[in-house]
Order: sequence, then structure tokens, then C-alpha cells
Amino acid sequence: MRVNNDDSSTDDSSSDTEVKKKVKKSKKDTKSKKDTKKKKKKKKKKDPEEPRRSLSPFIFFSREHRPTVKAENPSAGFGEIGSLLGTKWGQISAEEKKRYEVMADEDKKRWQSEKAKYDAKKEKEKESKRDQSSSDSSSSDSD
Repeated sequence: MRVNNDDSSTDDSSSDTEVKKKVKKSKKDTKSKKDTKKKKKKKKKKDPEEPRRSLSPFIFFSREHRPTVKAENPSAGFGEIGSLLGTKWGQISAEEKKRYEVMADEDKKRWQSEKAKYDAKKEKEKESKRDQSSSDSSSSDSD
């Protein structure tokens, strides 16, 4: 009876491989799916007049310390310098970080005020476009 169990287990494994072979798709199947996928949306163009986002405390820290780290490690690449700055950032005390956090808060306030002005300007432009398009359509209706 034990022999039969071994035989049945080998039969199961061989049937599993047969099923797997059936499930496996040919190259033609995968190519046809690529054709049916949706096309990627084009990236929206940035407005050059839109204010730049506020900077994080780490960015202020790295701007200040990058030249010294680069001088200490002249052969280090861009990524290596970034990781060295990250370890340095992790080693400084909370009091030292506070200075950079204050700088970041000031920059965030700057960004918010510039963004509010920009949004107001954009809203005015949209309204003027709506007014022009509605006046154009009303003048064509009277003809």
C-alpha cells in the first residue's frame, strides 16, 4: 500500500506540471495584452510662474553642509554625499535641528503667500476667459 501512495504522489506532481504547462501563456498572448492597455496620460505642463514649493529642514541643512562634506570626501559621488548628509542629519541634536525647522517654517509662509497671490491671479484669468467666451457666444446669437 505504501508503494501505491508513492506512485500516487508522483502522479499528482506530474499532473501539477501538466496543469502549470497549460496555464503558462505563450509570447503571443502577452504581446496582445500590451496592445490593449490604456495609453499613459501625458504629463501636465508646469506653469513657469507658479511659485516653487517650500523647502524642508533637511534641505536647508544639506545646502549648508554639502560643501564641507564634499571637501571631506572628494571622491564621493552624488548619492554617497547624500547618504553622508543623511547620517549627519540624524546625528545632530534636536536643538540644532530647530534652527533649520524655523527656516523651513519661514519658507512655508513665503510659499503660502505667493501661492495665494498666484491662485487669485489664475482665478481672475479664468473669469476673464469665461466672460470673453460668454460675450462672444451672445454676440453670435444676436446675428
